[in-house]
Amino acid sequence: MINSIAFAADSLTHVRTELLSQSPDEGAAVFVAGHSLRPKRTRLLVRQIEIPGADALLQQNDAAIVISPTFLAPLIKLARLERFSVIIAHTHPFSTIPRFSQIDDAGELKLMPAIFNRAPNAPHGAIVFGTEGFDARVWTTPQQCVPVHDIQSVGKTLRLYPKDEDIPSPSARFDRNIRAFGELGQNILRGLKVGIVGLGGIGSIVAQQLSYLGVRNFVVLDMDTIDESNLNRLVSATRKDVGRSKVDAASDLIFGVTVDAEVQALKGSAVRANDALPLLDCDFVFCCTDSHGSRAVLNAIAYQYYIPVIDSGVRIDASNGIVTAISGRVQMLSPGLPCLVCQNLLDPEEVRRDLLSEDERRRDPYIVGHSEVAPAVISLNGVIASLSVSMFLSATVGMGSEARHQMYLGRNGVVRAVDAVANPNCVICSLRGALGRGDSWNLPWRTA
Repeated sequence: MINSIAFAADSLTHVRTELLSQSPDEGAAVFVAGHSLRPKRTRLLVRQIEIPGADALLQQNDAAIVISPTFLAPLIKLARLERFSVIIAHTHPFSTIPRFSQIDDAGELKLMPAIFNRAPNAPHGAIVFGTEGFDARVWTTPQQCVPVHDIQSVGKTLRLYPKDEDIPSPSARFDRNIRAFGELGQNILRGLKVGIVGLGGIGSIVAQQLSYLGVRNFVVLDMDTIDESNLNRLVSATRKDVGRSKVDAASDLIFGVTVDAEVQALKGSAVRANDALPLLDCDFVFCCTDSHGSRAVLNAIAYQYYIPVIDSGVRIDASNGIVTAISGRVQMLSPGLPCLVCQNLLDPEEVRRDLLSEDERRRDPYIVGHSEVAPAVISLNGVIASLSVSMFLSATVGMGSEARHQMYLGRNGVVRAVDAVANPNCVICSLRGALGRGDSWNLPWRTA
């Protein structure tokens, strides 16, 4: 079981700095968090940070800090009403790598039953910050807790801070990578679990590039099989692959580069909960599908579960064999960044249609005819795939452009950064909406 506490955007840096600034005294805060409970992974998703003033502290010195029950009460009430988690945080300002003390243990054994009594429908947590490291745990019952493996900062960048860092020496195979972003960067890539939704012209190239970079753990999701018209753009696919599932072909591609890779191949759709639930186990997801329904689901996952997504697509307009326009888009979706709803990049009618069951589609009077097959050229898919993977590298190992939304104007040969501001009342990416709610809200996918 891997347990994590995830913070949105820059909130982890801000709260650590504020609490440690109270040195030599201990500092304290209370976090209200959503949660994601998976069979092998529990994550607490910090939504709200409250730091008590001096009048809300019963005790504060260099050895202990006690928060007033009157300060805690409304936050625990909020957790009960919204099915949120409560995390009690404090500092050990004289410890570099702190560990919970006997005083901490005794205090939590008294406090946690009171929290669970008033907010029983979620796990709760505790964290202690040192000047560099941390110690943390998730309380699954009033008397039982499990250790936290890492703290995550999820925003324009993705940073995973493990409690106990064991850094293996990378293979000589990655020498040129290491010269670009160091051994630490190479080990970050090795440790990430990456999802790819859509293994067609863009997704297959993304899978190939990530494999060569050293990513070893994948979840790949696509419902389609390979037909002859795919052979002009699916990397590594040949005529012998016609009739095979795209996820099986992608798995072979990955294993061909990295023999000991771990690949969970899912033949299914992101709009169906039973198919797409394993994406919630990922650290990062690439959206390489042309479905508005899939994009709507992945857009929600990025903010509701603090799992960053890079969404990409390419469009070629042609008439009578003459190309009239070429454009592409690459956008990172993550807390602190505007989402597809904010940017009006989802067609509500297309989302509605994609989320219908087959029976509902047959009975829907507004669906007439079939969508026209769009042109697709591997070189243009390669441009967008490479921009996507380069953005991923910038977000994870600090290499590349700071831009998190780019437009490719193929006829002009231009890649342009797009500046945008999130809607503070957005139903997806704001605190008024899905941000950090995790399992307490349903995702916009089909459950049947």
